[in-house]
Amino acid sequence: MANSKYRNDAVWKIKPRPDNDAPERISESLGVTRAMGRLLYGRGCADESEAASFIRRERDGFYDPYLLPDMRAAVDVIVSAVERKEKIVIYGDYDADGVTSVSVLYLFLKGVGADASYYIPKRSEGYGMSCGAIRKIADDGVKLIITVDTGITAIEEIKLAGELGVDVVVTDHHECMDEIPTAAAVVNPQRRDSQYPFPYLAGVGVVYKLCCALEAEYNGDGGIAGASLRISERFGDLVAIGTVADVMPVLDENRLIVSYGLRRIENSTRPGLRALMEASASGQDGTKKAKRPRVTSGYISFTLAPRINAAGRIADATLAVEMFLSTDETKAKALAEKLCEVNRERQMLENVIAESAYEKIESSHDFEHDPVIVVADEGWHNGIIGIVASRVTEKYGRPSILISFEHGGGEHDIGKGSGRSVKGLNLAKALGECGEYLVKFGGHELAAGLSVERCRLDDFKRAINDVARRELDGADVETVLTADDELSPDEMTLRLADELRLLEPYGVGNPTPLFYTQNIKINDASGVGANKHTRLTLDAGGGISAMCFSVSPEQLDVYKGEFVDIMYNLDVNEFRGERSAQLIVRAVRKSETQTARESDELELYRSLLSGEAERKTEYSQMIPQREDFSALYRVLRHELSMKRSRHTARGISALMTDVRPMSYIKVKLALDIFAEMKILDVRHLNDDGDEYDIFPIRNEGKVQLERSHILSSLLKRYG
Repeated sequence: MANSKYRNDAVWKIKPRPDNDAPERISESLGVTRAMGRLLYGRGCADESEAASFIRRERDGFYDPYLLPDMRAAVDVIVSAVERKEKIVIYGDYDADGVTSVSVLYLFLKGVGADASYYIPKRSEGYGMSCGAIRKIADDGVKLIITVDTGITAIEEIKLAGELGVDVVVTDHHECMDEIPTAAAVVNPQRRDSQYPFPYLAGVGVVYKLCCALEAEYNGDGGIAGASLRISERFGDLVAIGTVADVMPVLDENRLIVSYGLRRIENSTRPGLRALMEASASGQDGTKKAKRPRVTSGYISFTLAPRINAAGRIADATLAVEMFLSTDETKAKALAEKLCEVNRERQMLENVIAESAYEKIESSHDFEHDPVIVVADEGWHNGIIGIVASRVTEKYGRPSILISFEHGGGEHDIGKGSGRSVKGLNLAKALGECGEYLVKFGGHELAAGLSVERCRLDDFKRAINDVARRELDGADVETVLTADDELSPDEMTLRLADELRLLEPYGVGNPTPLFYTQNIKINDASGVGANKHTRLTLDAGGGISAMCFSVSPEQLDVYKGEFVDIMYNLDVNEFRGERSAQLIVRAVRKSETQTARESDELELYRSLLSGEAERKTEYSQMIPQREDFSALYRVLRHELSMKRSRHTARGISALMTDVRPMSYIKVKLALDIFAEMKILDVRHLNDDGDEYDIFPIRNEGKVQLERSHILSSLLKRYG
C-alpha cells in the first residue's frame, strides 16, 4: 500500500544543534532567521565573517593553476605546438563533462590560432583511450594529443603514442592508480604529489585551470587573476554544466565556478546553449511548456545534462560538441532538437533495461551474502547501463555493476560495464583490487566503468564482493536521511524559503537543505495530476502546502486529521503572481502520537468485537447503522469498478469523508459484517488486519443485516 519512497525504507537522523551561540550571532549579524543561522553554522561557517563570505560567493577564492602538478610543462608543450603550427588533437570522453571539456579547450585553442581538432570515441570503442585510436591519430600527422576528462589510466596507450612520435598532455580528474602515464605532462589534482588545495575539480574544471594558465601566457594583463576572469566570462557556462553534470562537490572553488557559470547560463549568448534551453522547454509536438524554470544546479542536473549525456550514450557525443561550437542559430536549433529526440529514446531504453535488470536481481542475487549487485545480459545498450545502475543502487541501497555482452559472443567476449556505489565503498579503488580480472577500468569513488571478459565474470563478481565485505566490515548498507535541522511549524516561512537561495548553488557537499518536523497535523490530503501526486495541507500558520511527487494518496496512506513526522525541502511556490512557502516532501511517517492513537483504536476495536470492552454510551456511536452500510457498499463498489480492490481501513474512512463520515472503528466493524454476511469478499493482508483486498460477491436477493451475529452482539451490548 504505502510507497516506500515516502515511508520506512530509510533511517532518519537529525543533525544535533550546536551547543554554542554562534548560529544566533550569525543570524543577528546577517539579519537572517535563526534557522538560517543554524544552517550556515552547519555548513562550516564558524563565525559571522565566514558566513558572510559563504553567502557572497567571493571570487577571490580561485587558486593559482600552477599549483596543479605539471601545469608549467603542459603550458610550455602546448604553446610550443601552437607556435610550430603542429596538429593538435583533443581526446575527450563521451559524457557531459567530457563534451564540455572538449568544447572549452577547442574554442580556446582555435582562439589562439592553433591547428586543433578533437576526437571523442564512441561507446562501442570502450572506456577511455584505445591503441586503435592512437594509431589513427598518429597516421593523420598529429604531433600533440591533449586528453580531457580521461587518460590517467592509459599507460599502454600513451606509451604507444610516444613510440609513434606523438606527445601527450594528460588533463584528468579521475583517481590515480599506483602508476601514472609517462607523458609530457600529467595535470590531475588527484595526483599524490599534487599541491593543489582543492582536489575535486571536474574534468572541465581542470581544463578551465589549463586555459587560465594559457591565457596568462598569451595575455599577461592582470596576471592569473585577470586571466581567470576572462576565461570565466568566455567559458563559465560550459564549465558549470560539466562540473554539475559530473556530480562534483559544489564546495570551495567549485562553488565559485558553478555560481559564476549559472549567471552566464541565465544570460547566455552561446547559440547552442540557448537552443538547448529552448528545445528543453518544448514538448514533442513543439508546443512551449510552462515558463523555463530558474537556472540552478538542479536545472543542469535534470534538464540540460541528461540531453547532453544522451548523445554519448546512444548516438554520438560529437552532436553535443557541435551544438556548443556552432555559431549558426539554425544549425544549433537542429542539433538541440536532435539531442532532445535522442534523450527521449534514451528514456525508453532505460526503462526496458531497468525492468530486465530488476527481474534478474530478484531471481538471482544473494542479498544475504553479496553486498554488491553484479548482473549481466546480452545486448543491453552499454550507453544506458550506467544510469540504470544508478536506479538499481537507489532502489536496493547497494553498490551495483551492470555489464553488457554482445549477442552470441564466446568466452573471451569483452563485456562493458558501469557501476555505482554507496558511501563506504570506494568503487574505483575496489575495482583496482580486482584488476587482475578486468581488461580495463577507471572512475570515481561512487561511479566507475570497466571492461571484463565473459570467462572472468564469475571470478570478478566473487572478488568485488570480497573487497566490499571487507570494506563495509559487515555493516548493513542502508539508506540514511539526515536532516540539517528540525523546524517548528512557525519556522516554515516564506522568509526562510527565500533566504535558502543564499546557500546556492547546491550539489554534492552542499546539498539542498533537508528539514525535519515532527508530529504535525494533516488538515487535508488530495490527489494532484490525475492522482499521480499528493498534496498535503499541514497545520502550520494558516496552512502550508506540502507536495509528495510520484505517489498517490492511496500509496502514501496518511489522511486528514492524522499526525505525521516529515522530511522535506522548503521551497517557494509562485502561482499567478502570488508567492508562498511550500514543502517538497522527501519522506513521511506516522508520528508517535498517531501510532499510539491507532494502537488504542485497534485495541478498542478488538475489545468491542470480542465483547470485552466496558459498556459506555459513546461506544454506541461506533456501531454501523443501515445508512452506513449502504453508503460504504456504494463507495466500495465504485472503487471496484475503477479496478481498485486493495485498501486500508483508514483509507476507506478517508473515502467516506464526503459521503457519510465513518470512523476507523466503524469501518472495520462494517467490513467484518460484510464478510460474515458474504456481501463482499473481504480478505485480510496483514497480521493486524488493517489492510484488505476486497472483491464483489454475487448476491441473490436482499441481505438481512439483522441476522448478522456480529451486529446483533454489538447492538445487544453497546447499542
